[in-house]
Amino acid sequence: MTEFVRCRMCGLELRGEKCLFATHRRVIGGREYLFCCEKHAEEFEKKMAKK
Repeated sequence: MTEFVRCRMCGLELRGEKCLFATHRRVIGGREYLFCCEKHAEEFEKKMAKK
């Protein structure tokens, strides 16, 4: 069974390394997160910085 990962901001399914969408990885607070695009990565990082 294939396991899917979702973007932390929009919930879009990211299908591993070979995806139609660019998968953006970002380490925030010592933890790795996956995003469907650079914009969502930046928005999530700003959101986490406010906490």
